[in-house]
Amino acid sequence: MRFFFSLFCLLCLALPSLHAQRLVSGADVSWCTEMEADGRKFYNAAGEERDIFALMKELGMTAIRLRVWVDPTTYGYGAWCDKADVVAKAKRAHAQGLDLMIDFHYSDTFADPEHQNVPKAWEGMTMDEVKQALANHTTDVLQALKDEGITPKWVQVGNETNSGLVLDYGKIDWDKTGAARFTNYVALSNAGYDAVKSVFPYAQVIVHLGGTENPRWFFPDFKAAGGKFDMIGVSHYPTEAEWNSTASDATHSNVNAEKYIREAISTFNVPVMVCETGFDVTKPALAQEVMIDLFNRLKAVSNCAGIFYWEPEVDGVWKPKYYETVGWNAYGMGAFTTDGKPTKALDAFGGKTVADNAYPDSLLIYDKDGKNVLLKLRPVAGQTGVFAGQFNVTEAWQNFFIVDPETNTWYGSDPSDKTKLSSASDHWNLWISSDKTGVYDITVDMVNLTWTHTFNESATAGIEVLPIDGAAGASSSSASSSSSSASSSSSSSSSSSSGASSSSSGARYFDLLGRRVSAPVHGQLYIVKQGRQVSKRVF
Repeated sequence: MRFFFSLFCLLCLALPSLHAQRLVSGADVSWCTEMEADGRKFYNAAGEERDIFALMKELGMTAIRLRVWVDPTTYGYGAWCDKADVVAKAKRAHAQGLDLMIDFHYSDTFADPEHQNVPKAWEGMTMDEVKQALANHTTDVLQALKDEGITPKWVQVGNETNSGLVLDYGKIDWDKTGAARFTNYVALSNAGYDAVKSVFPYAQVIVHLGGTENPRWFFPDFKAAGGKFDMIGVSHYPTEAEWNSTASDATHSNVNAEKYIREAISTFNVPVMVCETGFDVTKPALAQEVMIDLFNRLKAVSNCAGIFYWEPEVDGVWKPKYYETVGWNAYGMGAFTTDGKPTKALDAFGGKTVADNAYPDSLLIYDKDGKNVLLKLRPVAGQTGVFAGQFNVTEAWQNFFIVDPETNTWYGSDPSDKTKLSSASDHWNLWISSDKTGVYDITVDMVNLTWTHTFNESATAGIEVLPIDGAAGASSSSASSSSSSASSSSSSSSSSSSGASSSSSGARYFDLLGRRVSAPVHGQLYIVKQGRQVSKRVF
C-alpha cells in the first residue's frame, strides 16, 4: 500500500510539469487602457461589445502579458504601463481566469534590441545603486500584485535584451571575450531574478531576446557568467516575404523559428516561450495562415511553452498620443479591424466561439486560369469554417483555385504540403492528384486552412459542375496576384423546352457530368454557358 501511495504522490507531483507542456495561447494587450481612454471599444465577431480581457478569453487566449515601465510620466509617454496601470489591467485579466506574464522593461518607455534606455530616476547612479533600484522596482510592482491576490506565472527580467540591460550599466561589452562580456549584464539580470523569487518563488523567470536565432550566441556566455533563468523568451515576427521560406538565412521564417527553438530547448535544457509575434494587420487571411502554421509547428515541439500575440487589439490606424509627438507611425501588426473586431489572424489561438459570420457564405472553385467558376462549396452544418461540395472532375490531374469571394482571397497549395491552403504569392495551383475523372468529394477547413478530396464511386449524376447562381469571368491575373476582384454575374435557371437552340452564338453545352456535348438532344437537361452567363435548360 505504501508503494502505491508513494507512486500516487509522484504522479501528482508530475502533473504540473505535464501541464506545462501544453502550448499557451496568449496576448500582450498593454495598450488597452490607453485605447479605452481614447474612446475605443472592442467587439466579438458577432458585433457584441466585450471587455477586452473577456474577449481575449473568448478568442481562446489562456494568458495575458503586460509590460511595466519605471516612470513613463516623467519620460513623457504618459501614465500608462506604470505600476498603477499594470495592477489595474492585471486585476481584469485575473477576474477572467487568465494566467499572467509580467514584462519588466527597466526603462521609462519601450525597451528593445536598439533601445535599452536607463530610467530618468536612475541616471547618474553607481552600478551598485542601479542594481538596488532595479531590485526595488521589481519587488515593488510584484508586491502590489501579490497584495491583490494575483500571482504571475511568468516574469520577464528585461525585454529583448540583445544589446544589454539598462544601458550603459548592463551593456554587453563586445570589447571583451567570452563570459567577460556579460559581467555587468548578469549583475543586473540576476538582481531582477532574485527580486522576483523573493516575492513569487515559483514564478518562472524569463530572459527575453528579439529573434529566435539569437539564443545560440547569447546564452552560452550568459550562463558561463553566472546568469540565472528558468525559461528563454524570444520574439518572432514572420514577414510576407520569408514566413514560409526554407532558406537558412531567413530569420523571419516559421521553419527556422521551429528549428532554432528546438535547438535552444535541447542545448540549454529549459522551455522556450514565443513572447511576441504578429503579422501585417492589412492581410488577415495571410496572417491566419501564418499563425496556424506557426502553432502547428510549435505544438509538435516538446517544451515549447507557448505563443503570445503582441498588441492584437490595434488596427493599424490607432496610435498612442506619444507616437504623434515623436512622429512615429501607427503599429501595423495588430489583428483587429477599424470597427474593433478581431480578424482571422487570431483563429489559430484556439477560440471555441468563433461566429459563423467570421467565414464567407460560400467558397468558389475557379479553373486554373482564374476565369471560370467550376463549383460553389457550401458550409457544412454544425462545423464552423468547414465547406464541402462534389466536384465533377473532367480532366486528369485537374488544376484549380479555391476563392473566398467576400475578401477576394485566392487560395492555392502550400508548396511544401499540397493539403494546406496558401494565399501567399508563391502558392501553387491546387490539383486532384489522380488521372481518374469523375465526381470527387471536396472538403475545405478554413479554420485550419486544409483541404481534402476523395473519389466518390457512387456519385454518377445530378452534380452541379458550374454554379447556377455562381460567378464567372474573373481575369486570369486574379489567380496569380489576388489583386483584382472576382466578378460575379447572376445566372438564370429555367426548365424551358423553348430554350436557346443549338445554334446560339457562342453557346457551349455540358451534360450533368460536366462533359461537353456538340449538340443537345431534345428533352434532355443541359448546362449552357454563353459568355458570362450560365443556365440550366431542357431542350
